[in-house]
Amino acid sequence: MANKPTYEELEQKIKVLEQEALERKKAEAALRELQRYTRGLVEASPDSLVTISSEGKITDVNRATELITGYPGDKLIGTDFSDYFTDPQKARPGYLKVFSEDHVRDYPLEIRHRNGKVTSVLYNASVYHDLKGDVAGVFAAARDITDLKKIEDALRENENRLEELLAEIAAKNAELESFVYSVSHDLKAPIVTIDGFIGALEEDFGDILSEEGKKHIMYISNAAQKMELLINDLIELSRIGRLTEIKREFPFARLVQDALKALQPQAGARGIAVNVQDNLPIVYGRRKRLGQAVDNLLANAVKYIGKDNPNPRIDIGVQEHNGQKAFFVHDNGIGIPEKYFDRIFQTFERLPSAKQLAEGTGIGLRIVKQIIENHGGKIWLTSEPGKGSTFYFTLKDKED
Repeated sequence: MANKPTYEELEQKIKVLEQEALERKKAEAALRELQRYTRGLVEASPDSLVTISSEGKITDVNRATELITGYPGDKLIGTDFSDYFTDPQKARPGYLKVFSEDHVRDYPLEIRHRNGKVTSVLYNASVYHDLKGDVAGVFAAARDITDLKKIEDALRENENRLEELLAEIAAKNAELESFVYSVSHDLKAPIVTIDGFIGALEEDFGDILSEEGKKHIMYISNAAQKMELLINDLIELSRIGRLTEIKREFPFARLVQDALKALQPQAGARGIAVNVQDNLPIVYGRRKRLGQAVDNLLANAVKYIGKDNPNPRIDIGVQEHNGQKAFFVHDNGIGIPEKYFDRIFQTFERLPSAKQLAEGTGIGLRIVKQIIENHGGKIWLTSEPGKGSTFYFTLKDKED
């Protein structure tokens, strides 16, 4: 017969049991606190959160789910989760995908409220496991993207409107270019007539004209020639966007050589030293148009280098600028005040000081700017009066 426990042994066992009960109560209290904390997080979410069993039945929901569906939680729990989407046949594959891939990200669906209101959502989900490590079900979140879709729709509408406006601008530009081209050609006819009559006057009445009369004829002739230059430049400006010369690769150095060859008489007469950087790169574009841009930039440098400059010099090359090749034409001429930097690229704009140095129509740099921009590049300058100017421009790389 077993010995009966002593009083002390019974007392000790009771204490152990009381301690175990106390620990159990503490654990239960901690678990309840954790559940309250977790529930608070779930309810604080503005997204619809649900847990779904492996059979597709809703096992738990938060307040946001009740609001987006219009049903209380006790009515939702136990029902098929896909019944609350406008397209259950689309919702089920998204649910099954979670089991095969462990998660689903940004799956687009629409939830229908009991009153008929439809809410666009992005469905995100992942599996969760039981204590044994087996898949117990799916934890899913549906984010309301109604405001996002409104923004996307507005952006799409603005993009469509922008495309329409760009098309209208392109059409108006084409119409304006055509108008300028046509009018410029028409204006050449009276210039030719004036020039012809001036020649006839000099031939028929040159012997009897006074010196004052001859000066007047010279003024008229000079004005007619300047008008013809202006009209030719206007025609050239209007043609830049109209011609469809094929883009090709070619050496930039060749453009420089051709331009310098044409300008050699003027540069030589002024004693201008020209320094061309070695190893200029291959460029891609319309050779004739880019050649015209280089011609105008170099002609501009020669024209405004200053008649009293003891050591006139022009430098041509390329350097890195924000990860791009920036071509440059530098002169040590009269320079340009900063306030004129933007104006000189506008049509008919010429510097007040430049008008005393050389004749010009004020269109050359505008033509250069339009050519460079038509090649996807940009043009800018740095300058200081009395110390010269540097014109920079970039070109778009070869298209794919």
